[in-house]
Amino acid sequence: MHAILGLLLLAVYIVAIVGLAALITFAVIRIFPTERTPKKPDANDTPSSDGGSQSSGRLFRSAKREAG
Repeated sequence: MHAILGLLLLAVYIVAIVGLAALITFAVIRIFPTERTPKKPDANDTPSSDGGSQSSGRLFRSAKREAG
């Protein structure tokens, strides 16, 4: 009987923790809602005109291949 009550208490504890996490998540979403329309970026992501010496916000620079 003691083992059954222990398992039942464990199940109630798990449900309470998951419920508390869901309640906190719901409250945060209600307090700090996201914008429905995303903001436009400040500057366009276009390559620079100086031959690519600046990264212009790209993660990797494109490799320049020589013709030949």
